[in-house]
Amino acid sequence: MKLPENKRNVPSVLTCMDGTEVTDWEIWLTKRRPELLELFKREEYGRLPDMSDVELRIRVADSRQSEDILEGRAVRKTVEVLAVRRGIHFSFCFVVFIPADAIKPVPAFVTVCNRGIKDSDPARHFLSPFYPVETIISRGYACAAFRTQEVSPDYEEGFTTGFSRLFPEFVTDRPDDAWGAITAWSWAASRIMDYFETEPLIDERRVALVGHSRGGKTALWGAAQDERFAMAVSSCAGNSGDALSRGAKGERIKDILTRFPYWFCKNYQKYMEKEETLPFDQHMLLGLIAPRLVYTSSKTFDKWADPEGQFESLVQADPVYRLFGIEGLETDKKPLPEQPLYQGRIGHHYKTGNHDMDEYDWNCYLNYADIHL
Repeated sequence: MKLPENKRNVPSVLTCMDGTEVTDWEIWLTKRRPELLELFKREEYGRLPDMSDVELRIRVADSRQSEDILEGRAVRKTVEVLAVRRGIHFSFCFVVFIPADAIKPVPAFVTVCNRGIKDSDPARHFLSPFYPVETIISRGYACAAFRTQEVSPDYEEGFTTGFSRLFPEFVTDRPDDAWGAITAWSWAASRIMDYFETEPLIDERRVALVGHSRGGKTALWGAAQDERFAMAVSSCAGNSGDALSRGAKGERIKDILTRFPYWFCKNYQKYMEKEETLPFDQHMLLGLIAPRLVYTSSKTFDKWADPEGQFESLVQADPVYRLFGIEGLETDKKPLPEQPLYQGRIGHHYKTGNHDMDEYDWNCYLNYADIHL
């Protein structure tokens, strides 16, 4: 297999830690993929605690179809996830919209909403392009969104509320590889997939996990861990998401950890201003999703997210897809703005604009899903 030019001197995605070269998909699945997944858990995002004594209950709290909900074009369901451990309760809700005319299971998008209620309003009083339910439904897809703040607060609070409150023993005795907020958010996304497996009008085999910025990091990490997701979509995920850490031209690990240390495990702090010592880089996160679909997007004015590093990460992940005898990225040449790459199992577009996710992005995600999902 011809490997791409290694422009940023990243470690090879196909070389195991003991030096073994990955020459086929069987070695990837049995040896390389498990060790990479462990590396990301131990060194970057953190691992979940033992969940064996956590009882999960998922119930539909409300289900309705009426003219005041997308003009009757969708069924809206409010679903509650309740987790109980040793007498401690934690719950969060999400809202699902399903095309009202669905007569067989439809594919779906799950959105990690790292913004306020205006960008995921279940009443649809606020028609935000960040989460255009009307467009998604009109294209024949179901969709759901959960707010990250309801699962794990997006500020440093000592891991005492939200999901983390289930594990009070970790507040004073927190291992260096314990979960950060991104891992907690990805846990929540998987609970939505649990529900989808019970919903007869949703095809759980065709579900995409979508997020923007920190939500994009969550979508990639969530899909890397939970192989039930058929597709991961990240918008402007940038550093510690889809952009390479080595040779970063925008945000660096020190920058992100200075502002948001709680997104990651403590071990990640070892690599502040020492990116070259990382035993991995973010192209390997993308590789963990293979041979499933991954689609990323970046913006021309979002230099902090390093669009060049984002695209180069895709290029370096492509060899993993080739192991499976399928096309990953259709070209190693970064596309011009508004020239989406739809052909391979790795999709991408580069759009004129700032750090955001809007309806143009969503139409591209939907176009790509129409072809592959």
